[in-house]
Amino acid sequence: MFEEMDEPAFPKFLAAFWAEKGWNTSVTANNDGTYLVAGDKDSGSRGLIGVRPSAETEIGASEVEDFAAFCDKKGVDVRVMATRGRFTTGARSAADAGNVHLLDPNELASAVRDEGVEELVGKFTGGGGGGGSLFDSLPFPVPSGLPSGVPVVPIAAAVVVVLAAVFAGPTLLGFVPFVGGGGGGGAADAGPPFTAMSLANSGNATANGTANVTTVQWDARVQDTVGNYSARPNETFVVVQFNATAGDEITTLRPGNFVLHVDGRNRAPQTFQNTTNAFKAKLLPTRIAPGETSSAAVVFSVPEDFDGATLVETYDGPGVRFERAELTFDVE
Repeated sequence: MFEEMDEPAFPKFLAAFWAEKGWNTSVTANNDGTYLVAGDKDSGSRGLIGVRPSAETEIGASEVEDFAAFCDKKGVDVRVMATRGRFTTGARSAADAGNVHLLDPNELASAVRDEGVEELVGKFTGGGGGGGSLFDSLPFPVPSGLPSGVPVVPIAAAVVVVLAAVFAGPTLLGFVPFVGGGGGGGAADAGPPFTAMSLANSGNATANGTANVTTVQWDARVQDTVGNYSARPNETFVVVQFNATAGDEITTLRPGNFVLHVDGRNRAPQTFQNTTNAFKAKLLPTRIAPGETSSAAVVFSVPEDFDGATLVETYDGPGVRFERAELTFDVE
């Protein structure tokens, strides 16, 4: 039933199959050729499918155990691993112990027949991929219209990064609490659009959701040099300036809490070894006392012809609220 389905279409089919069963789904491609299908229901249930689309795949016990441990850590209710290959006997024992449901081609074909959705398979075979709007597979509702005055390009960039940064850690996309971007800031008006969003769950927020959240005013600009460093050939630097105000608790912002999503990739902050202490002092990390404000910057190297970027606070971050502002840059 799945022999003619292209590898990239297989996880899309699984997402559509889950959607038929009432899940809101999204698909994320990993660099190693594997995929993750994240899902949630209005009831609050969270699901995850680890997908190994190759027909040559053999999944063993250790991979299932790692997947189960990850789901335990992230509070995933429904755990599934799917492949067009096979699972070993050890993998099936590990799945029983870890409450992971395994789907090989035979089991998946039976499930399709039981649900009566054979026609769904045809939509993803023969080079199909399901197609559809980018918004169709988002794991949260998208309004039918955009409010007036909201810049469309930054919103689109934020939507793309939701799909690409579900595992910017890697970790499961539970929700996207804070998005700030688009307008404001001289750099945004003069070059590629920049947006910012947080994937971190700040468990410190009070009833009104603000008291213990760190507010980060930010701005971004493109530079060919920083300190005594020049950008590599065909690349340039993006400098992100922060003015961060802590809530009711001490907050530390570290470089590893952030990535810059550019051209479908998450880029880690740059490190600088052979430079002055004064230059390094301008960069993250920074420790902020309750109610105090601290300024710092983080630097990324990106392709010089990039057409937009989104700053992402990963799940490892403390949970910040981004606010775009026109700031004075400390890194020259």
